Amino acid sequence: MGKIKYLPHYFYIEIKGDKFMKDSELVVVRNRNNGTTGYTIYDTNVRRRFAPGETKKISLEELRALQYTPGGDYILKNLLIIENRGALEDLNMKVEPEYFYTEAKIKELLYSNEMDAFLDFLDFAPAGAIEIAKQLAVTEKIPDSRKREAITKKTGFNIDNAINVNKVLEEEEKKEPEKDTKERRVKAEDAPSAPQRRTAAPEVKVGEPKKYNVVTKK
Repeated sequence: MGKIKYLPHYFYIEIKGDKFMKDSELVVVRNRNNGTTGYTIYDTNVRRRFAPGETKKISLEELRALQYTPGGDYILKNLLIIENRGALEDLNMKVEPEYFYTEAKIKELLYSNEMDAFLDFLDFAPAGAIEIAKQLAVTEKIPDSRKREAITKKTGFNIDNAINVNKVLEEEEKKEPEKDTKERRVKAEDAPSAPQRRTAAPEVKVGEPKKYNVVTKK
């Protein structure tokens, strides 16, 4: 069988049409971060702020410009999820399946019995997804000690210690506040006593009839 030296022109057009997107096309982008994620592209005066879990439609042109902005590539790979494989290809972003994991999926993985899948997640997930797993492990008090230990080993953040610290703080909050009793450290002077007599009180006889002289006419 002879080698194919060329392909029909329409074949190239078909490939290009399937693979490449227009710069004006809008792409769904989700904030995977538990906090606010934002960026500024000074060349085009674009400022974006994503609330936790917020989704926005961003043009492919803007995402490409973000890639070349300092810190932009890290944001796209770790803090945001581009929910369009075609856009990822156009941006030349080669991602693992763990890139698309949402918080709900990460939580499911933490509670599942699949230890190997969890270890793969720690090895191949972006930094932002691993950060979510770390926070969930603490707040949810994940019972699987193997997974707590694996996260500690991967991130250097001791999950067990963090859970214990939170437990102590919760117990402190539950305690009733002590009554705020006010007591003088320096005793106030006693109130002035009743007036004191300077001389002895005169004797007064009460209830004795008075004596009168009786005068009779002669």
